[in-house]
Amino acid sequence: MKIPYKVGIFRRYKGNPTTMEYGIYYDAMVGLPFSPGRRHVRVWLPGSYDFANPKPHPVIYFSDGQNLVDYYLTAYGDWHLDRVIRELGKNGYPEPILVGIDCPKNPTRRCNELNPPYPINRKFRGPRPVLPYANRYLDFIRDELKPYVDEHFSTDTRWEATGIGGSSMGGIMSFYAFLAYSDVFGYSLSFSPALFFYTDEELEAILEKEDPRPEKNAKMYLYVGGKGFEKQFIHATDYAYGILRRRGFKEDKLHLTHDPSRPHHEEAWADYSYDALAYWLKDLQ
Repeated sequence: MKIPYKVGIFRRYKGNPTTMEYGIYYDAMVGLPFSPGRRHVRVWLPGSYDFANPKPHPVIYFSDGQNLVDYYLTAYGDWHLDRVIRELGKNGYPEPILVGIDCPKNPTRRCNELNPPYPINRKFRGPRPVLPYANRYLDFIRDELKPYVDEHFSTDTRWEATGIGGSSMGGIMSFYAFLAYSDVFGYSLSFSPALFFYTDEELEAILEKEDPRPEKNAKMYLYVGGKGFEKQFIHATDYAYGILRRRGFKEDKLHLTHDPSRPHHEEAWADYSYDALAYWLKDLQ
């Protein structure tokens, strides 16, 4: 099987050293319409991807793309998704393509970039104004990145085979995508979403405005830990989950895992990524 050095603007990544054990990694420096400068956008192909006789693969888009499969690209650790997806494939699940957008190095910009465009609870605003624009981030995926990936790689373009995922700020972004971009993404992986930016009343109002319903919205896997810094994520995640259950979402469309022993860290998210991806991929077998 011949593996091309380039697929469109993406070049094959050959990190040395690397902790990636499975699959093929492509990388491009891309100008983003919502951010100054250029940033890495990464495409990881599973080992089952066949360039000679391609078959469609599900695709899931991730924030913090540097954290997906290689420890040497990260600041805190990676999700080991190459190994997770290899295990999923061994157990009969379709092996998805991963598309990751690196996060900005500036934490304020990252907060604005991945936050829904709703006013944030005053106590979290700090000395600088918070101007969230996750809609611009998601518009870029919908209007530019996804069409490009679909054109240059063998993707399953069905709604149910298109996912979005992230943790912490990326978790709240994928939660927002579940609400407001349900026509684009058929699955949302939302780990440790920073929903504590909103009061209970504000969450109620947001969910009332977006009007999620089982017949029109994607399926979502929620996870929250409970140790140290992660404790502050519990209440709002549980509260949002409760609202969605009252709105008619059953286990086949909405799942919440809570592990009070785990901290706010990539290793915890890595450990639950198999369950989260299997929850999505079982419907695509």
